[in-house]
Amino acid sequence: MPDFTTFSVLFFTRKLNSNKNELSIYARITVNGKCSEMSLKRKTSVNEWDSSKRRLRGNTPRIKTLSFTFNTLKLCTFIEI
Repeated sequence: MPDFTTFSVLFFTRKLNSNKNELSIYARITVNGKCSEMSLKRKTSVNEWDSSKRRLRGNTPRIKTLSFTFNTLKLCTFIEI
C-alpha cells in the first residue's frame, strides 16, 4: 500500500436566506478522503463570485484582500499537513 497523503482545499459559496444577491463563503478541506467544511465568515455578491474557478472575480481592493486571505488560508493549511 502506498504511503502518501491526499490533500485539497476548495472554496465554495452558499446563498443566504435573507438576501438572495449575497453569498456566504466556505472552505472545504479534504485529507485522505475525509472532508471538513468551515465558514470563512466572509460574504460576497453573486456578481463577484466566479463559480467555475471557485474564486472571486475583479480587482478592487476588497477583492484583492479577500483573495489574499484565501491564498494564505490554503498555504497555512498545506504547511500544517
